Amino acid sequence: MEKIHLGIIGCGGMGFHHARSLSKMKNVEITGASDVDPEKLKRFTQHYSVKYSFVDYAQLLDIKEIDAVLICLPTFLHYPAVILAARKGKHIFCEKPIAMKIEDAEEMIKVCRENNVKFMIGFVRRFDNFWGKAREVIREGTLGRPVVWHDIRSSTGASSSWYFDEEKGGGPLIDGAVHNYDFGHYTFGKVKRVYAATMTFKKGISAIDTGSAILEYSSGDQHIISWSWGLPQGALGAQLIDIIGPKGALIFPGCFDEAKIPRSIDQTQYGVFLLNLKGEGKEWIKWRKNDMFFDELKHFIDCIVDDKEPCVSGEDGKRALEIGLAVLKSGRTGLPIEINV
Repeated sequence: MEKIHLGIIGCGGMGFHHARSLSKMKNVEITGASDVDPEKLKRFTQHYSVKYSFVDYAQLLDIKEIDAVLICLPTFLHYPAVILAARKGKHIFCEKPIAMKIEDAEEMIKVCRENNVKFMIGFVRRFDNFWGKAREVIREGTLGRPVVWHDIRSSTGASSSWYFDEEKGGGPLIDGAVHNYDFGHYTFGKVKRVYAATMTFKKGISAIDTGSAILEYSSGDQHIISWSWGLPQGALGAQLIDIIGPKGALIFPGCFDEAKIPRSIDQTQYGVFLLNLKGEGKEWIKWRKNDMFFDELKHFIDCIVDDKEPCVSGEDGKRALEIGLAVLKSGRTGLPIEINV
């Protein structure tokens, strides 16, 4: 079997995390790596026995042996890396969000198309059986339609300062909630209107760190999200995630008494939701646990080998970014934003 030779651009947390999955694939070789931090790059290349390593990723992209790259850089650096990689003819897996600006996302999509390279965005929920089961319950009509998906969570947030920079990471309603925006579009279709209220708890940052929003879909469904990365160190807020509809509610793990899960369910192999339906009492809905990150990257590799388009495209990345930017705009102006994306 011919190997796919990969380069990793960005050898921090996600670079290392993805490399663990790639190292399990027999038809993949991590051939090159790049990071601006020489010590971080050295640790990575030694750990994975990488053949080529460069502080400047432009040198990595000049290696003809490399077929594709994983771009695991901070969000504001995705645009130049994707553009250069595409022009060098490398297939591209790019972590989410796609970019910080719509015009950058559009140019990234355009240049990848012009150079005939695969372009996949890291919306890993598409490959997670957990979220796949929730989507199945919704789309089968078990809860009735329309539904309302609640997602409330709060924490101290990410560790690196760029996440809290308005122009570099955008805060939780861009960087983290972009997964929700993609899952919502994948499940419900187009968002037609967004309402939001936002604020900032932490001092000395430019990004919004706390906010709530209602996303209205053309389907009639709604998503209500309230996220914060504004808590002080050591503090952790409660979490609520459920999906309610005319027939009942799907309660997510962490939001019910897990001691009541039947012993007949092997929790090493399966996770469960709690389903409450009118007149039918409570039911445990299980899904088989999987390694979503491995399955995500296997799909990317399979797309290269089989010459097919990834199921998560640059257009999906752009669409999720448009929703996130609309949430922030609504929060700034106090007005609903019509988007239809």
